[in-house]
Amino acid sequence: MMLGHNRIFDSFRNPKIWMRIDSVRYWNRRRLFTTIVAITVTFSGCNRGNEKVGPTTEIHQSAIDANPSNGRQSSDLLLEFTDITEKSKVASIYFNGEEADHYSIVESIGGGVGTFDFNHDGLPDLFFPGGGRLKEGQPLQGLPGSLWMSNDDLSYHDASEPSGLNVAGLYSHGTAIADVDADGFPDLLVTGYGGLQLFINNGDGTFTEQATQRGLDLKSWSTSAAFGDFDGDGLVDLYVTNYVDWSWENHPTCRGGGAAGRDVCTPQLFNGIDDVIYWNQGDGNFQRNDQSAGLAAGGKGLGVLAVDIDDDGLLDIYVANDTTANFLYRNLGKRQFRESGLVSGTALDHLGIPNGSMGLATFDLDKDLRPDLFVTNFENETFAVYRNAGGGNFRCVSERTGVTALGMLRVGFGVVSGDFNLTGREDLVVSNGHVMRYPRQDNLRQPALYIANDGSGSLESIQFADESYFSTPKRGRGVITTDLDDDGRLDLVFSHINEPAALLRNRTASAGNWISLRLVGRNSNRDAIGARAVLHTQNGSHLRHVIGGGSYLSQSSYLLHWGFDQKDIPVAIDVFWPDGEKNRIEKPSPNQPLIFVQPAQTKQF
Repeated sequence: MMLGHNRIFDSFRNPKIWMRIDSVRYWNRRRLFTTIVAITVTFSGCNRGNEKVGPTTEIHQSAIDANPSNGRQSSDLLLEFTDITEKSKVASIYFNGEEADHYSIVESIGGGVGTFDFNHDGLPDLFFPGGGRLKEGQPLQGLPGSLWMSNDDLSYHDASEPSGLNVAGLYSHGTAIADVDADGFPDLLVTGYGGLQLFINNGDGTFTEQATQRGLDLKSWSTSAAFGDFDGDGLVDLYVTNYVDWSWENHPTCRGGGAAGRDVCTPQLFNGIDDVIYWNQGDGNFQRNDQSAGLAAGGKGLGVLAVDIDDDGLLDIYVANDTTANFLYRNLGKRQFRESGLVSGTALDHLGIPNGSMGLATFDLDKDLRPDLFVTNFENETFAVYRNAGGGNFRCVSERTGVTALGMLRVGFGVVSGDFNLTGREDLVVSNGHVMRYPRQDNLRQPALYIANDGSGSLESIQFADESYFSTPKRGRGVITTDLDDDGRLDLVFSHINEPAALLRNRTASAGNWISLRLVGRNSNRDAIGARAVLHTQNGSHLRHVIGGGSYLSQSSYLLHWGFDQKDIPVAIDVFWPDGEKNRIEKPSPNQPLIFVQPAQTKQF
């Protein structure tokens, strides 16, 4: 059975609708796609990757290309990105209200960015939380977020007002995206000081804010969030990290290096707020649950990642806490978790101390088909790498990978993994920026990092040309991956504090091939969050996960993406759905995007 790409408006959960879809051919403005159910298909078409590149194209050479002994090919050493922010017409700025000079810790958190195809035209749209303003003793003033709708030529227009997403409400920080009511349209969550906003997609290009009506009754300071089917009922639940108990009544004065002699206070002066989990009741409404599900108290959460760490079919949760031990929740089933950060080896760094952790990513460092973890941390701490040893156990291998050699001055926030140069190895991109107004050790603005994976368990920072984005200091926070131009190369979108967001188009020339796969659940949740897929080629196997949350305050695409050597031949893709079903896609053709709809009757392999 073959269908067109993204114009699948109706829920696959409705069998009558599913039968009707069989006879309909869908289209989009970019190309015809093929949706596959338990078969392999091929097709061809044009894409948006052929337009001329402007003078802002950046070519960057690796700092290690003078060392041929590392075994990396020339295609590994050349990375090319183009800053297309101006061309894209995306003009989003996250405002933190620091101009009022209150030096609140709220100012330090920043904002994220999310991507989703909200109108099913086959093009990735972008959403940015707006932040807020501060007036002492007054409720925090929220600023509306902005929705940028793709125009099919790598430009965007502001759709915030007509979509109904220009609702202020919260002093906002983050976003998470999923189809919460399984109607075929992605819905949008916004986190921030004072609670949550849930914008339900009406299916006509508009949204309606319904957090309270849907049972999301949180009134505390929320930061990151992750959707995922944590109880295995085929519906997306929600985990929300909360931060600290700051308020105008709890607003200490902290010394700093500025003219006022003040600076933002550290989180050590505040108490952490308990995280929250909400269970989806089956109609798009949620029921709150936290400690009775096994969640730990406190935590000062800033980042969250939902992934099945032990391949038991149950979606686990990893939480990045600021100055306190990180949480790893092993899913026990029946809506119960066991916090196992310390016993699993993921709570502390290589020195055995808790860090100021912010951003989270998962990647397969050593290609053993287990998800490893990467954590960004505060200055005077290194980034952390936890290698999955199986059975829910990890080893902190930061020193062994070389990450500690990157230095301790950066304040890392968002982090994403991806095979940006189609080598078969997942690299990492980290967004950096200080939280203090007057940092003593480093600059307020810091350049982003590209960390290359050499395939042997070592991670190395790539040096870029002076004019590149990666050499330009920013007050970085969130970062996401998505394929903006549908050319099979992962692009990047960054959010910053008090300066415009940035879109980087990946123009890296590579001898590699690629496959991208979007999973559409039917018995599983529609976004297939919690699924994993393994691409088998003649030369090896490559693991990818559909994760909930990740990065920092941000939502990357749920697209699964693989790169591999041009001489290599893909054999099959094994798909492990969140509900335990399994499928195999035989002989997937390279260099084209695929959509795989979960079959009603699944043939096990």
